[in-house]
Amino acid sequence: MKNLHERIDGITENFIEMFKNVDRLFKINMEMLEKRVFIQSLYGEAKVVEDKINSYEVKIKEDSILAIVRFQPAAGDLRALLTFIDSVKMLERMGDLLKNNLKLLRKLKKYNDSTGEHIYIIEEMAKKVNDIFEIYIEAFIERDEKKMYSLLADDEEIDEMRDEAIKEIIKFMKEDPNNIEGGSIILLLSKKFERLSDKIMQLGKGLVYTVNGENLRKQELENKF
Repeated sequence: MKNLHERIDGITENFIEMFKNVDRLFKINMEMLEKRVFIQSLYGEAKVVEDKINSYEVKIKEDSILAIVRFQPAAGDLRALLTFIDSVKMLERMGDLLKNNLKLLRKLKKYNDSTGEHIYIIEEMAKKVNDIFEIYIEAFIERDEKKMYSLLADDEEIDEMRDEAIKEIIKFMKEDPNNIEGGSIILLLSKKFERLSDKIMQLGKGLVYTVNGENLRKQELENKF
């Protein structure tokens, strides 16, 4: 029978595989954004990858709950298991958002070339969100506190990039009524990448809690009242 630390090691390995699959969905998103074209084969791959993400969510959650019930861990081990349970929900939701982005890109391809080319408006923001997810991966694997806090500091930059992107999209839509439908899709894509950024920030806060016990979410709630 495996002991607690062996079980946590196994859960950690599955968790790493889960966010590697999420990162693959990011890469598929970025490839389509950069090429300004919907690629059917990549969309098919994305559907398979998302199924893997969903399977990992179920397994990690069940294994974490079972470890808590069976071993009644304390301190750092308990924090790690609770963070796994919370974080897999974030990663599963990120998988949904990234696959839905591809559906929007498929819808966008039916509009004129000018509309498709204006996807560049959100490309920089999307790349930044992908970059901060990669920082999260590195911070998790290396348990690097400097990278954890660097990740959280990127939140304001994403907000600024989102605001600029929205201005550009609205300007594009005002230029020609024919741009409104396509522009609305690009606007929705910008909102989804913003939500992805929010999920990554939550993952980062969970990692801070796991590593040093600092509950940033609790602090946020306390500061509201």
